[in-house]
Amino acid sequence: MPQRVTGRDALLAHMSSFPETFDVEFVDLVFHPTVDPGLVIAEFRSTGTALPTGKPYEQRCVSVVRTDDDARITHYLDYWNPLVAIEALTPHDVPSDPELSVTFGG
Repeated sequence: MPQRVTGRDALLAHMSSFPETFDVEFVDLVFHPTVDPGLVIAEFRSTGTALPTGKPYEQRCVSVVRTDDDARITHYLDYWNPLVAIEALTPHDVPSDPELSVTFGG
């Protein structure tokens, strides 16, 4: 995954395989108020399936979007958990390795 994607064409190229990889619906959209009219903070979920494995793909996301005076997006930052995508894309028959596991939250 690239750390940065710049420009419309680069974004289209980066996201072009998403529909072949995930069948999702974006739900529970919440916009958080800000004092800056050029700043949008949105929280939402994606719910669906990883197509290569048939496994569920349930993701929570936060997007921070900056716009110019013409409401064109000038900066888009997404926060999501890549481990959820990795799990959804890992086939059922791939054994887990306890040496590689990570414990979260305590």
